[in-house]
Amino acid sequence: MTLKELNPDMNIYILYRDIRTYGEREDLYREARLKGVRFIRYELDDKPVVAKKDGRLRVTVTDQVIKTPVIIDSDLVTLASAIVPRGDNGLFAKLFKVAMNQDGFFMEAHAKLRPVDFASAGLFVCGLAHGPKAIDEAISQAKAAVSRACMILSHKERMAGGAVAEVNPDLCAICLTCVRVCPFGVPQIDFENAVAKIDPGACQGCGICASMCPNDAIQVRHYEDIQMIPKLMAIY
Repeated sequence: MTLKELNPDMNIYILYRDIRTYGEREDLYREARLKGVRFIRYELDDKPVVAKKDGRLRVTVTDQVIKTPVIIDSDLVTLASAIVPRGDNGLFAKLFKVAMNQDGFFMEAHAKLRPVDFASAGLFVCGLAHGPKAIDEAISQAKAAVSRACMILSHKERMAGGAVAEVNPDLCAICLTCVRVCPFGVPQIDFENAVAKIDPGACQGCGICASMCPNDAIQVRHYEDIQMIPKLMAIY
């Protein structure tokens, strides 16, 4: 549209596979169409061909509407670079226990309620690591991530959730079961005291370690056996 404002007689073609416009970008798409920008969709098995003809670039593309090749003698051809995830995202996801979507980008905890938080506490996502997006969206998301981090760093103390696992040192046999099964890598072994320890600030309260502990040395607060068994017995 900027080029059209500079020269309304300029012919502009946009060759695309798919276009997804949302919010105000739908208005931009419609305005571009009204100003005469031509959009031509092509198929994967019939991609545009760029060749040099008489010192100029000639683009040949099959218009899917009229089913006819269109020849465009161009003064300038601009390619839109693809946005793809990094190849080592999987390694990062395993290291920090964060989720990825089917395209290989990192996934937030909740699209509406926690849009820049990972499911693992204290980790945040923004920008192209989250997925392809425009610059203004990446900047807004980065500001949101900084704001969330500052909320944590600005407090001298942080309250942990009530439903966290704790270890009974008298029953712990340091068998490493909790270390192996925890999906968040929270349990650690205190070799000095010969007991497993769980950081309440990092514990997600999933209860996997408590259910797998062979010696019943781990209990999740507010979900202890002494609390849950009477509830189950009352039901039956």
